[in-house]
This record gives sequence, C-alpha cells and structure tokens, in this order.
Amino acid sequence: MDKAFLYMAFLLLIAAGCSKDGQKPGGSMPEAFFDLKGYIEGEAKRLSEIQPEVVKRIAIDGQKEEQDFDSLDYSKELNIFSRSDINKVSWLDKYKADSTFQNGQLRQVTYTSKEKGLKTQLLQVQFADGEVSKIHIQNKTESIVADVAQEMWYDPSHGYRLESRQSTALTKEKKVKVEVEFK
Repeated sequence: MDKAFLYMAFLLLIAAGCSKDGQKPGGSMPEAFFDLKGYIEGEAKRLSEIQPEVVKRIAIDGQKEEQDFDSLDYSKELNIFSRSDINKVSWLDKYKADSTFQNGQLRQVTYTSKEKGLKTQLLQVQFADGEVSKIHIQNKTESIVADVAQEMWYDPSHGYRLESRQSTALTKEKKVKVEVEFK
C-alpha cells in the first residue's frame, strides 16, 4: 500500500509540474535573449503610425542615389533586422552575453556568437533611460558558393543603416549601403 501511495503522489507531482503547452506552470517561458523581433515589430508599428518624412540613400558599388519619402512600409523596411533575432532558448549556450550598467541602470547588452557557423555574430543593444537607444548587428554567412557580411545599425530617433558585402567565386565583390534618416 505504501508503494502505491508513493507512486500516485509521484505521478501527481509530475502532472502538476507540467502544463498543456509544455511551459512552466504559472507563466510563460523566459526570454533567452533580447527580443529583437518583437522590438522591431513594435518599431514598425510605431513608425507606420507616425510616418516620419525620411531621406533614403542607397549606394551600390559606389553608385549613389538619394530620395525623399513621405511614407514607407516599415514592416518590409525593418524586416531585415527581425531576421537577425537570436532569442531562442535552444541558443542559450551559443551566445555569450555581456551587460554594462551605469548608476544601477542597464546601459548595454552585447551578445557574441560562440560559433562561427551562426549567421548573427554580434547583437549589441544600448539603452538610455530604460529604453532602447541603439542596436548594432553583425551577420556573416560563409559557404562554398558565396560569402556575405552584413552590418546594421538602428536608432529609433534618427533612422537606420545597412552595409552589406557579398562575394562569390564567379563574380566580383559587391558592396551595398542603405541609409534611412528620419527628418
């Protein structure tokens, strides 16, 4: 009788510790890292609502073009940042996180890849007064077909910038720079 009671108590404890969606009871899973995708989605919504006037500069292999816009589709424009999101529980051991505090407030978090094979090698988030003030991302993809290096910066009050370099075995290196400045 004692063994049956202990077995039933054990099963009840296991059942109580599980939830139907596989998460811990009483709340959702904690974020692994900064939620870049969620942040960028929020920024795309914010910018779509206020539609700031912008100047957009594009340079492809030194050929420059500049154009003013009254509105942009920020979901499409900022999607490239979302694709660098590293916020996955399965990647907890793939990135090293360093935080900087000043006067008890978080000033910067830097995530550095521990593995060369991961696309996002660096994600750096700066804060001012508890809000994101700048984001810097470095991506790198290497294969036998092509090598791509990408560097991106986002500043919620000033705009964003992307620099990309791509080289293949059969073509000359291509450099692309895109800068969007909020007016």
